[in-house]
Amino acid sequence: IYTFDSAMTGAPVLSGSAGALRALVKACLVDGFGAGAVATLTVAAGIATATFPGAHPYRVGSVSQFAGATPAGLNGQKRILSITTNAVTYAAPGIADGAATGTITHKVAAAGWQELFAGALANVLCVKPTVPEATGCVLRVDDTGTINARVRAYESMTDVSTGAGPTPLESQLAGGLYWPKSSVANATARPWYLVADERAFYLAADPAGAGRFTLLFAGDIASFKSGDAYGYLVTGNQADQTFATTVSDGCCGWSHRSARSGAYMVRSHTAIGQSIAMQRLGAHHNGSTADVYAGTAGYSLGTYPNGPNNGLLTSVLELHAMGIRGTLPGLLHPVQDCGGAFTSGVIVDGTDDLAGRRLMAIRVAPPSGSVTPGAVFLDITGNWSR
Repeated sequence: IYTFDSAMTGAPVLSGSAGALRALVKACLVDGFGAGAVATLTVAAGIATATFPGAHPYRVGSVSQFAGATPAGLNGQKRILSITTNAVTYAAPGIADGAATGTITHKVAAAGWQELFAGALANVLCVKPTVPEATGCVLRVDDTGTINARVRAYESMTDVSTGAGPTPLESQLAGGLYWPKSSVANATARPWYLVADERAFYLAADPAGAGRFTLLFAGDIASFKSGDAYGYLVTGNQADQTFATTVSDGCCGWSHRSARSGAYMVRSHTAIGQSIAMQRLGAHHNGSTADVYAGTAGYSLGTYPNGPNNGLLTSVLELHAMGIRGTLPGLLHPVQDCGGAFTSGVIVDGTDDLAGRRLMAIRVAPPSGSVTPGAVFLDITGNWSR
């Protein structure tokens, strides 16, 4: 799992400017960012310590790309174990103790996706996973606007503007889904998080800068259908909601028993037809409110912490259309009233059936207004099961 956020040194800036979201997604999925020199790199007892001339962009658990070191086993993608102001450590099994040589560089590693049709159209990005087990569908991000980008998936593409299986269809939403950037058309930076694996990613954007995130998804789901060749989902708003006071309909932080909007798969499980709208419903959404953020009153029947075990209880977000297609990978919905207990970016260590997992909290809410924020958790530990 690859984790990125707007507070990392050298991170792309999300703003109400054309191209800002395109640059962010490309940096995290394709290129990486925050490149610089390594001052020293030493190994002791199987642990490498890299020091830098100044500040570095890394968090515990983030992935760095090292290059130029001898021995060569110190190069490549490395998951960060610990950090200080100007140093990080990572595992270096089998490497002899001592100092590395060479002109050594580092950067925040990208998630391993590929860009198609690079440079073909200004501020437009087409990306897809590279791993063979992925569906191979393409995400097209049209970031020629200011406060929103327009997004659509395709089963395949032949050029930057042409593809088969557009999702959503033009008849479902003209111009594609809206991914919010900022509530104002200027260069003011807005907070964001992006968490990805080799087949899907979540983007949490705070368009009003108020700590109220819209959580978006694009990629392969955890499908209940074996070998689901069309198990690709994209979510987004149905209109400009960058300063909305009600629930953002593309947000994966809410569960909705009464509506189906803001989420589309490229085909149904029958593999026949075209784009199909999906309903997102929390598996434990059994409370009194039909459309509600996870982690708030009305989602389920409990409060936080849970009395019998003093714990945080979570469940999955299911995708419904012609049956339950599957779940969103790596995403957990709290089923207790706990939204106020966690701030965005906080890491929680899992227990019981989540023992050994590290979970990142994101506060989800309409960009503005008085609706109480909810909370979701993204598993940032390892592979999302599919």
